[in-house]
Amino acid sequence: MKLPSFHYLLSNARNTLLRFPLTLLVATIASIIGIYLVENESHVKNFFPYVNVMLTASIGIPLFFSASIIAAKRKFNVRDKRLLMLLVAVLLVIIYFTLPNAESTHNTALPYVKYAIYNITAHLMVSFIPFIFNKQINGFWQHNKILFIRIWTSALFSGVLYVGLALALVSMKLLFEIDINEKLYFDIYIFIAGIFNTWFFLSGIPEDFDELDSIEVYPKGLKIFSQYILLSLLGLYLVILYFYGGKILLSWDWPKGIVSYLIICVSILGILTFLLLYPYGNQKGNEWIKKASKIFYVILIPLLVILFIAILMRIDDYGITIKRYVVLFLGIWLCVVCVYTILGKPNIKFIPISLAVMLLLISFGPWGMFSVSEHYQVKRLKAILEKAAILKDGKIQNESIFNNKNENLDFKNEKLLSDSLHNEVYSILDYMDDFHGFSAIRSWYAQDIDSIVEVKTNAKNSNYYNEAEIYMNAMGLEYENRYEDGNDYVNFNTTGNSNLLYVSGYDYTMSVSDYIYGNDESECGKFEIDSVEYKIHYNAKSKNQLILEKGDEKAEFYQEPFHLNLNDMLQRLLNGSQGSNNDVSPEKMELKAKLGKIEVKLQINSLEVSRKDSKHKLSSFNGNIFVKRVE
Repeated sequence: MKLPSFHYLLSNARNTLLRFPLTLLVATIASIIGIYLVENESHVKNFFPYVNVMLTASIGIPLFFSASIIAAKRKFNVRDKRLLMLLVAVLLVIIYFTLPNAESTHNTALPYVKYAIYNITAHLMVSFIPFIFNKQINGFWQHNKILFIRIWTSALFSGVLYVGLALALVSMKLLFEIDINEKLYFDIYIFIAGIFNTWFFLSGIPEDFDELDSIEVYPKGLKIFSQYILLSLLGLYLVILYFYGGKILLSWDWPKGIVSYLIICVSILGILTFLLLYPYGNQKGNEWIKKASKIFYVILIPLLVILFIAILMRIDDYGITIKRYVVLFLGIWLCVVCVYTILGKPNIKFIPISLAVMLLLISFGPWGMFSVSEHYQVKRLKAILEKAAILKDGKIQNESIFNNKNENLDFKNEKLLSDSLHNEVYSILDYMDDFHGFSAIRSWYAQDIDSIVEVKTNAKNSNYYNEAEIYMNAMGLEYENRYEDGNDYVNFNTTGNSNLLYVSGYDYTMSVSDYIYGNDESECGKFEIDSVEYKIHYNAKSKNQLILEKGDEKAEFYQEPFHLNLNDMLQRLLNGSQGSNNDVSPEKMELKAKLGKIEVKLQINSLEVSRKDSKHKLSSFNGNIFVKRVE
């Protein structure tokens, strides 16, 4: 095989630049901004404009690429081609101004979710745009075959190039003791991923798209990969999911939410596999491919039933969110694809076109994922608050009023909700903070909540709040996620803690902590002195015993001067508690134990006790142990 000359590579690169100038321009802009942000990370005060330009330029890559291949396929003249490119440029400007800036205080996540949908749609459009108005099925497949191979080839070349350059820098640093700035590795990665990878990918795109439909050569390697790798994996995953479906029927234990994502992933893997195998099914001896394709879509139907049961159960419990809406939408789209493929003579162009159209449809309007999810979450929140009489006639009752001081708010509505409903309110408000903002519930409050948000969410404010916390506190509810195991948790912290430890009279010290939630026994810590191992062991079954162990020898921790054990200490603390958080003196959180020739003091800095049905147990603690030898 004759290797291409340097002149040929240079000529090919120049030709690619002339064919896709704007695609390479936006790739270069995105890369330059990425490198600038890496180099000036500590000096940039407002990242939003830079990130927004970088993202806008990034989505410009598939958009300008699509425009270029449309112009080539439709044989546009210079004027029409310029108008098309101008249209794409205007669209990019619109996308830029939909992204948040430094002044945005609400919904910074939502515009980026929309951007992700538009980006996916733009990349899907690349796959079908040259063949959307004709019946060139083989040309469509050949076009996507080229895209598929170019993606993996570009990734391989780019990866090898980056690893090679990175190793070269490491070698120079080790051999010549040259000081290499760590940021240079990121700069090189961005340059290769953004410019080299894009240029290399574009260089393999054919110029005559009409000619693709007449090509009847199909790479054997692709068939082997699809048939023996992808198809085998698909079969394995289908077996696993069907066994899981059998488990559901036998145990009547309805599906968990994660199964929906697994079914979607397996479905997409199957669709991709049979798309790659599509033209081989027309060859003699490969008739099984078409039959297998139909069988796959039939097999998929019971799994889609499980998907809908799982996601509808989640929606019934927690309402519609953006993620659940997307899962539900993908389930509906998969059903449409199954019915279309099983009942008709399928056109493989239908798959990417239908997905792109449906993604665009759900991204806006009152039927879209953003409007529907916000509506359902507000409706759910309103129902909870109205049932608890916290919300009446559209207004919050017993509203906690913020002021300009470091206020201790009075949460008058705290006892009106159970822990589970309290956590639902907490979860809904956090979700709204992440994706929708609070404009839909702002009218519920008597105080000027916007001005409070502006002051309290300022990072310069020493008493900093996030927005969900302000809205929940103003409801007369404490902003916290509570345990739902039926236990009441009480925390104790020693006063006067500092980074200095007073160790006079002891030979050794070490920190110790343990999280015992849900366990009756736990090993809290261990240490070794004179080749002898000691362990600190907690046992809730034996009345909250905390024991020092050395082999078979044991000694219980006690509290002076009355020789109180851990259980007695916890009871005394609970008897003197003034709520869920308490500050106590260090002496009340100190325990000792003697075993053989050592004495151990445990100074607890903080601990949590759970109470249920007049019983209590240790949930967690942290502190320090001090060890000394004794005669």
